[in-house]
Amino acid sequence: MSGVLRFPVAGVGASAGGIEALDGLFRGLPADPGVALIIVTHLGPERESLLHEVMARYTELPVHVAADGMQVEVNNVYVLPSDVILGIENGHLRLHAQRTGRRERRPIDIFFSELANDRGELAVGIVLSGGDSDGTLGIKAVKEHGGLTMAQIADGFGPQHPSMPDSAIGSGLVDFAIPVEQMGAKLAEFARSAYVLDDIALTASNAVEEQQIGDARKEIYGILRSQLGHDFSGYKTKTFMRRVQRRMQVIQIEALDAYVERLQRDAQEVGALFRDLLINVTDFFRDAEAFENLANLVIPKLFEERGADDVVRV
Repeated sequence: MSGVLRFPVAGVGASAGGIEALDGLFRGLPADPGVALIIVTHLGPERESLLHEVMARYTELPVHVAADGMQVEVNNVYVLPSDVILGIENGHLRLHAQRTGRRERRPIDIFFSELANDRGELAVGIVLSGGDSDGTLGIKAVKEHGGLTMAQIADGFGPQHPSMPDSAIGSGLVDFAIPVEQMGAKLAEFARSAYVLDDIALTASNAVEEQQIGDARKEIYGILRSQLGHDFSGYKTKTFMRRVQRRMQVIQIEALDAYVERLQRDAQEVGALFRDLLINVTDFFRDAEAFENLANLVIPKLFEERGADDVVRV
């Protein structure tokens, strides 16, 4: 992730019934949340073109119609203009024209995926009211990159159409399935804790702390093995601890030993950590280092001392 932004950027996906849900989201958002919000909807061109005016009635934060090359700034809101696909690159919004006569059916998935690639652990994917499954694949991308995910459940602001948030929740990859008016507080908490992510569990100033971190990691291995039957001791240590940190951040625990105690008494949290650890498995298929080693170390050995007429079976 580039150093352009050091604050969370939340992609907010909404479809049918989304206006009411957005009203609820902004009602619960603090005046200085410490995040930027980018709203992507399925609204028709007529309603989409007025969305920034509607949002301006719901929040005191500055509301902008997204423009190509616009830099994303903290405590600002950006809305998708009509008939474009929205992306983000190096902290700047990117607009792509849609094909004439055809509206893209998955603009939320597209934006969430680009947001995940661009912002990594500072990406937030939020799925609100809507009538299909757009956003579910995007939620997976956000989780793969260590970001935060939320989806709306029933409250006074909908969802009128639960298919979209229900699909996201059904994936098992949503950190917070909560009423929409509670999301603003969660966003602000996430923004406050984002700055200390690197300091939670990985940094050791001396040999004693290093030993404590190692012991805690082994304890977590043991809890996962005894409760779920999976041994993660062969997992990359840095990746494993990064996933542990993410769960600590989500549930607002700053001390590693306190998180171990939480795992010992909370089977649901063990399951949540397990799911976060498994997400990374799909990264193998785009792991450049793995394929480079395959090409340089493994494949040449398969063909050693073999001629054009020899058979290699894989």
